[in-house]
Parts: sequence; structure tokens; C-alpha cells
Amino acid sequence: MSGIYVVFEKALKDNLKIKYLAIYIAIALLPFLMFANLSEEAKLFSTLNVELRAEYIAGFYTIFSFFWLAGIALAVLAVFICSGFVADELANRTLLLMSSKPIKRTHFILAKFAAFFITALLFAFLSFFFSIYLWASLFNLDIFSFSKFLPFILPLLFYSVFVILVFGSLATALSTIFSTRMKALLPLIAIIMLAFFAFIPIRSAAQSLGVYNKYYLDMLDLGYDLGNIYINMLDSYGIKLIPPMQSVMGTFTGVYKIPRHGLRIDYDHGIILRELEKTRYHSLKHSMVKWLIAPAILLLIGIFLFNRKDVH
Repeated sequence: MSGIYVVFEKALKDNLKIKYLAIYIAIALLPFLMFANLSEEAKLFSTLNVELRAEYIAGFYTIFSFFWLAGIALAVLAVFICSGFVADELANRTLLLMSSKPIKRTHFILAKFAAFFITALLFAFLSFFFSIYLWASLFNLDIFSFSKFLPFILPLLFYSVFVILVFGSLATALSTIFSTRMKALLPLIAIIMLAFFAFIPIRSAAQSLGVYNKYYLDMLDLGYDLGNIYINMLDSYGIKLIPPMQSVMGTFTGVYKIPRHGLRIDYDHGIILRELEKTRYHSLKHSMVKWLIAPAILLLIGIFLFNRKDVH
């Protein structure tokens, strides 16, 4: 057991460095700064009444959280750390030294993964806290409006746990299967691109042609399932997106049905159409199982192969 703790402690110290945290927070906050200073939408906020303005700002925050804070940024962090679990040890010739210690290879992987999980969750929490503070500062929100963001933290953390486990498991599995970090990184980057970007035009075209369900393209649509999990997580905590934000999520993930003629909004009177209808292609359980089962199987295969790997 002492061997596991030694590996865990070393991995935690390697990951939890102030410079790494500072770099991650800076990268995490960059899209918020760019949006507030460069986008036309941010300029529009000043023309809205107080209530609608707060709803829009909160809505955009949930969009950024899905795609960036608890999405791409967190997935890339998981991929970057976990893809080197075995590959870096092999490259540094330290895996042979580890094999001579009284610790099983499975425990070695689990200890490293536990250290990564704590690191990633801490980074995620701090990125949420600092981004909310920055978001409120950039748009001069009062205390009441700022307090509306605090309930977001808990569901975002739970969703982050899901993202950390999925992409961390995938990266760990590929690190144990391949001998170099680059071989592990390439398929992981492809998965991230497929989940967040690549399927958007395919889904849009397939839905307009009426073949999205007919040819089971929904089974390949990882982005829809991520969006489905995220929206259900927010719903479970009573957080509802306003229709314009639902339209954005519908466009990028397919979770909501987009009206054929778009949304009609009266900004002067703060009137928006009723909330959009969900597409409900899959249940929450279906989406979660779909995302969890493949990483779990790959991780078991990877650990099995790692235990049989010859170390030189």
C-alpha cells in the first residue's frame, strides 16, 4: 500500500504546480475576455433591460461552460496528463525502476489516475470560480445578478466529473496500449473534434433530409449525447436556458428543435418565444452509457495489456 501512496504523492506533486494552474486558468478565461471585448452580442447587452440582460449573460456563461470550461479545455487537460502515464515512463526509462518496486502495475495506473482526478477537479472548480468573477466584472453585474451564477457551480462540477472520467479513462487506456504519447494523442484529438465540431454539418444535413434517425446516425453523434447529458444536468438543478441559448445548443448539439423561421425576440419589451422543445433522440441513461462503456472497456483492455507488457 505504501508503494501506491508514493506513486500517488509524486503524481500529485507533478500535476499540482502553481505555474500549471496559472497557465490553465489564463487559457480558460481567454474566450470570456475575447467575447466581452470583441463580440457584437456583448455590445447588445447594454441595450437590454436588467432582467433580460442578466438572463442573456447567464445563458452565454452556460454555453461557454459546455463548450470550453467543462468541455474542450477540460478534455484537453485530461488528454494531456493521462496520455503520458505510461508513455512518459517508457521514454524516461523509469518504468523498469517502477516494475522492481513492490507495487502492481494496475495499482500504479490507479494511483496516477487518482492524482490526475483530484488535479483536474481542482482546476475545474477554480476555473468556474474565476470565470464567474471575471464575467460579473466585465459586465458590471450587481451582487444580486452575480449571486444567480453561484447555483451553476454544483451541476457544472458534476458534469466536469463525467468529462474527467471519460476523457481521462480514454487517455489512460491509449497510454497503456501505445508506447508513445503521440500515438495516444492523435485518436484522442480526433474524438474531441468529433464530439464538439465534426458532426454539426452532418447532423444538420441529415435532419433536413429526414435520415438522421432512419440510418442510425444518432448512434454516432457523440456531440448530441454530451449536450443531452449537460442539459439534463442543468435541468436537475432547476437551471433553464432562455430560448436564444437553447437555439445555440440546438444548433451545435441537436438537443433542441430549432424553429423553421428562427426565434422572434422583442428586445424593447423583453419578450421571447416560449422555450424550445427537446428532440429527445436518446434518454439520459442511453447517453451516459454510450459515453462511459467504451472508455471503461478500453481501460480494462489497456490495463490487461500493460500487465503483460515486457519492460526493458
